[in-house]
Order: sequence, then C-alpha cells, then structure tokens
Amino acid sequence: RLRWWRCAVAIVVATVVATDVARKDNPTPGMDLLHQFLNNDPGQLCNYIQCQEPLRASECPEGTTYQEKVTQMGCCGACVRYKQIGELNCTGSLDPRFRETTHDLLTSEEVDDDLDTQSFDNILNSYWCDYNLNCSADNESSSMCVPDNASVGCVYVQRRYDDDLNNGVIKQYRDDYRWRPECTLDGQYAEKQCKGPYTEKRCLCADPSGGTIYGKAFRWQTDLYDTMNCKCSRRVWEMTQAGASSVTLHCQENGNYEALQCEDGWCYCVIPDTGVPYGAFLPENAMELLPCYNGTMTGVMYLRRCESEHHAHARIVDRMHDKGVLQGPSSVLSCDPDGSYSAYQYDLDGLYRCYDKYNNVIEQPAGGGCNCARDQKLYQESHVITTLTCETLDEALAGVYLPIQSRGDTVFCVDQDGVRAGPIVYAPYRGYLHCDKGTDCQNGNYTACEQVCDPCPTSAYPAYTVNQ
Repeated sequence: RLRWWRCAVAIVVATVVATDVARKDNPTPGMDLLHQFLNNDPGQLCNYIQCQEPLRASECPEGTTYQEKVTQMGCCGACVRYKQIGELNCTGSLDPRFRETTHDLLTSEEVDDDLDTQSFDNILNSYWCDYNLNCSADNESSSMCVPDNASVGCVYVQRRYDDDLNNGVIKQYRDDYRWRPECTLDGQYAEKQCKGPYTEKRCLCADPSGGTIYGKAFRWQTDLYDTMNCKCSRRVWEMTQAGASSVTLHCQENGNYEALQCEDGWCYCVIPDTGVPYGAFLPENAMELLPCYNGTMTGVMYLRRCESEHHAHARIVDRMHDKGVLQGPSSVLSCDPDGSYSAYQYDLDGLYRCYDKYNNVIEQPAGGGCNCARDQKLYQESHVITTLTCETLDEALAGVYLPIQSRGDTVFCVDQDGVRAGPIVYAPYRGYLHCDKGTDCQNGNYTACEQVCDPCPTSAYPAYTVNQ
C-alpha cells in the first residue's frame, strides 16, 4: 500500500499549501480538508492528483487492458492484466455472468485486495480472471481460471482464433478468411472491426453484438481506412436503439464524427477522434463563426437533404403526440448518419429499391439489401476493377452479393459486406461449398471449419497446391 500513502501525502501537501495557513486556531487545516473529502466526497481528491502515464488505452502494452478509476484512490486509469486460462489464485471474474459470488471490482471498498502493483509503471495485475473465464475453486486451498466453453460472443471468438492459430488448427490454405475480432473490456464487439483475409481486409463499424452498422472503408481508401474509429456511428446506433425519433449527429463515411455538430438549434465543434466537444456553443444561424465550420462541406444549412425531410416529419409527429394525437403521419424515408439517403428505400408502389446517397435510383432491384449495389457504384466512381457480382441465388439482378462468387477458375463464399467468408477452391468444387459453415467457423465453431468445403481434398485448394 506504499502507493496509497505516497498519494495521501501528496494530497496533504497540496491541501496544506492551498489552505489559508493564517488560521492559527487550526494548525492542521490540510488534514481536516482531507478528512472532509474522504467522508463527504472522495471524488474531490482527484483534483489534487496527477495521474501516471500511460494516460490513453493505446499506450497499454500487449496483454493488458486500459481501465478507468482503478488506481491512485480511484482517480486514475491504468493498464490492467487479468488472469488467463489455467492461472491460479484467482478471486473473481471480470465477466458479469460469474459475479454472483464476487464483488464489483470498480466500486468495492476492497479494490486493493483485487489489484496488485509489481512496479511503478502504471501496470496493475488483477487477481480476477479475464472475460469469459470463471474463477473455479476445486478445493479450499486453490482456485483457477477456467473457460466457459459453451459461450459465444466477441471474446469467445477471439480466444478460439488465438487457440486455433497457436495450436496449428488454422490451415492457411483453407482458413485464411478467418479474422480476429476486437473486443471491449466487457466482452462486446468494439466499434471498429476489420474483416476478411489480410490482403482483402475491409473495415466496418459494428454494434455490440458484431452486427454491421453504418461506416466502412477499404484498404485502398487510405485516409478513411487509417483514421477509422466508428465512434459516431456507434453513438447514433445507441441513440436510435434508445428510441430517438430523429438523430442529427453527422458521421463521416467511415463512421467517425464530423468536426461540426448541431443539435436542437445549437452548434459546436468536436474532436473527430473522440466526439468530445470544445469551444463555444452557438445558435445554428451563427455556426459559421465556429473554428470547425467548413463552408464547402456544410453550406448554409446544417441539416442535409434527406435528414431535413426526416427531421421535419419527426418534429411534426412529436408535436402531435404532445397534443394527444398518437397516430401521426407515416414516413418511409430512411437516412444514413451522414445525412444522405440510405441505400435501401421503400417506394410508394410497395417495392424496395436501391438508391445512391443523392436519392437516384440504382438500376438493380433490391433483392433483400443494397450493399452490393452501393459498393459497385463506389468501385465505378473510384475506378477500381472488381469481379464481385450482385445477384440473387436464382441469378436475378439484385442489390445483394451473390453468396458464391467466381474469379477465374476458382470460386469462394462472400458475406453481405462483400468480404470473403470461406476458402478459395477450384470451380468444380462449387457444389461442395457450404457458406453457412464458413460463418460458423468464423464464430468459433472449429468443427465447422472442416465442413465449409465438404468433401474436398487438399487438391481442391489452389493455395495448397501452390505451396507444395
């Protein structure tokens, strides 16, 4: 507990200096102030504490996770290493499913009993097991971190991938399409996920369950790809899930925040990497005075064409609800988080069609989605050659990706994000491809990996024959 006492001493010194020492009737005003903080509002202590490096999650070394409010009287974050599979002497689990008999690490008064520091490099070693691991006590003298093999989710998929890679289960000629997801501290999918084989990766924004949401970038879109964080896209998704009828946050094409944001008639600047506001809040009619205002990008009105229509409709419905009219006028318009028109639109003739972001009809009928149709337009505008086709299973033109694609004398599975989701095999083995098994394999079902192309000899895989 040496660090605690050093911290306390530093606080005492700071408070003594900051307190009027002229009060002769109270020779220890700093100690009294410290006692007042501890009893009334411990959070005020943080005003006197200087946190150690690293200050950001990106600075934590491999094998550790950045966590807020776990060191220096709960005022600072640190890099925390949790116990892994097979490690002994655990006291609990980070996974909330296994906390029935353990206390909350972040709020417990016994936090120091679960975190231990080996040095002063701001790295903590926790006695808790990592996410998806249970602290199982076989006897009274020892406890061990054991996996929950029946579970699913981001950390489970991540751990299956690591285990399969380290144990040689992954065959590069067959399983190169598998990818390692990025997970949050609580085991959910991180905002940004980069899918597919290394040379064909595409980054997309994801919800906590791993589903695709607005925001994507190919490797050849260098600026969008390298800076992508998806924080705006995830925030819009959260607000929509919470029931917001109209969200006016503006996201970039890759899911990042735009620098200028306006809500309820007030505009402000944000840091695109984090979405944290800075500077003044000004009325929308004075937004051009903000340092982040870009006339070319924004123009004279903040709301863009699609969201202007959608927002006006939402306000009418809200006002009618306020007056007791529960059923307002319906709208089928759908907008993307950048304010443009969504690809998948329901027309008044009762049919779904694919549109570009400017509300121009794309030739293909929808067929259940429009990702492929939009991507094809992007390829054309960017002068990128692709062999991927937009068709339904019965080979009718559509806005969706044909599940099994051809390239030369080979075939392979793709998902509806246009990412390869199975091995490349020679065309005669097309009938043996089971694309659903490729999805199961990616999600941690290692037995499915053997069944994606079944039955297929090693000679069915071009990558195998090339490496021989």
